[in-house]
Amino acid sequence: MHADSGDATDAQGLAARPGIPDPQQLLPDVLLADLESLSTAELRTRRAACEGAEEGVSYARRLLQGRLDLLRAELRGRDDRVAAHLLEALPTILAGDESPGDPMQARATRLRVPPSADAHAAALDDIADESTLLNSGDLDLATLTSLVEQLTDHERQLSALRHALFDRIDALRAELAARYKDGRADVGELLR
Repeated sequence: MHADSGDATDAQGLAARPGIPDPQQLLPDVLLADLESLSTAELRTRRAACEGAEEGVSYARRLLQGRLDLLRAELRGRDDRVAAHLLEALPTILAGDESPGDPMQARATRLRVPPSADAHAAALDDIADESTLLNSGDLDLATLTSLVEQLTDHERQLSALRHALFDRIDALRAELAARYKDGRADVGELLR
C-alpha cells in the first residue's frame, strides 16, 4: 500500500527540512518498485536507514502529542472554567487514556534519542516552543486555536512521512524474507 499523492506531498514538504530524512532519498520510488535489483546488503542498509528515520518521526510525534495535549487542555480549561491550573493537571494531561488493545500487538518503544531528534524538535519549536507552552495561559483564544491547528497540520505531515517510511520498510522486509525463503540470501550471513 503506497501513500496517495496528498500524503506524498506532505511527506516531501516536511522531509525538505535539514536533518529530517526524506523517504525518496532513502529509497526512491523507482527502486521501491524494483527491489530485486538491489543486493541483499544494500537492502539491509536501506532498511536500517528507513527504520532509523521512522524512529525519528515517532519521536517527533510523541513530542508533538505532548504539546498538543497541553494546548488543548488550555483550550478546555477556558471552556470549562473548572479545570485545575495547567501545571497541577500536567500529570493527568500527559498520561492520557490510551492503551494498546492487545499487549502482544504493542510495539516496543526504543529508549534512545534518534539522530534526527534536533531537526524534528526545531520544526516543532517553529510552531510552539517551550516558552509558548509555559505561557499558553497568556495567549488569546485565536492564537491558541491557531497553534493547535498548526500542530495538527504538522501531525498530518508526520503521519504522511511515517506512512511513506513504513511502505518502504515493509517492502524491504518482504524482499529480504523472500530471499531468505527461496535461498537467494543466506541467513548465516546475519550471524557473521
